[in-house]
Amino acid sequence: MVKFFIIAGESSGDLLGSELIKELKTQYPSASFTGVGGKLMQEQGLASIFPITDLMVMGFAEVLPHLFKILARIKKTALAIKNIQPDYLITIDSPDFCFRVVRKISKKQIIKKIHLVAPSVWAYRPKRAKKIAKLYDLLLTLLPFEPPYFTKYGLKTIFIGHPILQKMPNQQQIQENNLQFRKQNNIDLQQTILLITPGSRMAEVKYLLPIFIEVINQIWQQKPDLVVILPITQKTENIVPQMARNIKPRCIFIDNLQKDLAFSASNFALAKSGTNTLEIAMHQIPMVIAYKTNIISYLIIKSLVKIKFANLLNLLQNKEIILEFLQNNCQVNKIYLALINLMNNQNLAKQQISDYLISLKMMQNQQNPMQVAVENIKKL
Repeated sequence: MVKFFIIAGESSGDLLGSELIKELKTQYPSASFTGVGGKLMQEQGLASIFPITDLMVMGFAEVLPHLFKILARIKKTALAIKNIQPDYLITIDSPDFCFRVVRKISKKQIIKKIHLVAPSVWAYRPKRAKKIAKLYDLLLTLLPFEPPYFTKYGLKTIFIGHPILQKMPNQQQIQENNLQFRKQNNIDLQQTILLITPGSRMAEVKYLLPIFIEVINQIWQQKPDLVVILPITQKTENIVPQMARNIKPRCIFIDNLQKDLAFSASNFALAKSGTNTLEIAMHQIPMVIAYKTNIISYLIIKSLVKIKFANLLNLLQNKEIILEFLQNNCQVNKIYLALINLMNNQNLAKQQISDYLISLKMMQNQQNPMQVAVENIKKL
C-alpha cells in the first residue's frame, strides 16, 4: 500500500490538498493519507495528526506568541513522518512551517518529497529558491512564470495552473445562482449586494472587519437597499457575528457550502488581498482590495518585498486592475470613495471584469491541474 503524508497549514492549502487527494485516489485507490489538514482534506480521507487551526497564524509579529506551540508542531510532524515512513511527502504552501519539517527529516529516510505552491521568491527572499532545491524532488507551481526561478538550481519544477480556475462558472451559471440565492434569502433583483471578505484568520478579521464595517455603513447611507454578504470560517465563526452587529444594513452570513450561490449574487466586493480575490474575479464581481496587519510585520515585509502590487491579478499584467489600499492607505474614507465610485461607474466596473478575464486566462492550464500534478508525482 502506498503511503502519503500531506501537510497544509491554512484554508487555501486545505482546498488544494482536498483536490489533490481526490486525484491521487484515482491513481492509488488503496493508498493511505496522513498528515495535517482541515475539514476538506479530512473529508477526502486524510487522518490529521492535529488541527490545521494550530498553524493558521499570519505575520511575523503575530507568530511570536504562538512560537513554542508551532515549534512543537514541527517536531511532532517530523516525528510522525519518521514513524509512518511514507512513500511520498507532499507539503502545500505554508513554507515557513513546511520547509522546517522537511529539514528535520533524516536523510536516511527514503521519501519522495513534493511541494505544491511555489514560495514567492520573485517578490521577496529570492535565495529561498536555491535552498528549497536541496530539500525537494519536485515543485508544482500555480503561476506560469515561476519555474525558471527554481529550475536553474536543478529542481524539477512544473507549472500545473491554478486548480481553483477549474471551478470558474460561466455566465449562465452565475445568473442561475444569482436568482436562486436571492429567492432563498428574499432579496429583490434590484437590491445591491456587497460581498465583504475580511479574511479567514482571527488576526486578519480583527484588523480589517472594523474598517470594512465603517465603509459599509457609509455606503448604506447612499444605498439604503444594500445587503451585505459576509463569509465565516471555522476559525472566525465566533468572532465575526459578534463584530458584525455594528453593520447597519442587512447582513447575511455564509459558509463554504453557500459560497458559489452567494458570490454569483454579489454585485460588488470589498476584499482582503489574497486567494479570495481570484474567486471573486471568477464570479465577475467588481472589487476594491484592502489589507492591514501588525505594524512590525508590515515593516519587515516592506523591507523584503520588491514588487509593485500585492494582488496577483494586478501583478500578472503589471497594472492596477483593482485598487489596492494597503496598511497606511487602508483608511475608511479612501476605501469608501473608491468603492462608491466603482458602484456608480458602470463602465469602470465592466473594464475591471474584462481585465480580470485576461489575468485569469494567463493562470490557466489546458489540462486539469491536479491531473498534471499526479502525473508528475508518479514519474518520480
